Amino acid sequence: MHNDNINFVNMHRYQTIERIVYDKVLEYKPNSIVELGHGSGALTVAMALALKNNDIEGIIHSFDVNGTQEYSLGAMKKGESALNNIQERGLSNYVKFTKGNVFDTFISAPFHFDLLLIDIDNTWEILYDILIKNEFINKQIHNGSKVLVEGGDPNHPRINAKSIISPFKITHLGGSGRTSISTLEI
Repeated sequence: MHNDNINFVNMHRYQTIERIVYDKVLEYKPNSIVELGHGSGALTVAMALALKNNDIEGIIHSFDVNGTQEYSLGAMKKGESALNNIQERGLSNYVKFTKGNVFDTFISAPFHFDLLLIDIDNTWEILYDILIKNEFINKQIHNGSKVLVEGGDPNHPRINAKSIISPFKITHLGGSGRTSISTLEI
């Protein structure tokens, strides 16, 4: 279903990956999504819209050091935030925001998820700490939970196929440089 009238945040640099993340939620039909790092909320909105527009019963647990306060990035207008972007689209029932460092919040007390989206200042070491060292999260992935990560484009400064470390397999889905998205498998 490719409806071009979807009310994405549509910040220029995120347009491609918003569509990809939306489509992945349609494909996976997750009931429990964990998002590590929401920034402007562009990807949070894309996932919530996929849930709402396609009658997928799910919730996004979004963790970020900024919480729901104003977040300034590129073309965002003053006063915009992930929370505003969610509320303006009537998506509040689909998202639960938690403020704090993802290692002090979700990673220290993980719970079941069907889809994990990691969009923090990703490095292979950080991904390893989250996905391999944390036994609960690792088991979730081995039991079929999906992982999307910011990065994967050949021009991404840290997360790219040229720099990949074992035991990961990365598949770049779209976007460029630091605004790219990929699936990650163990």
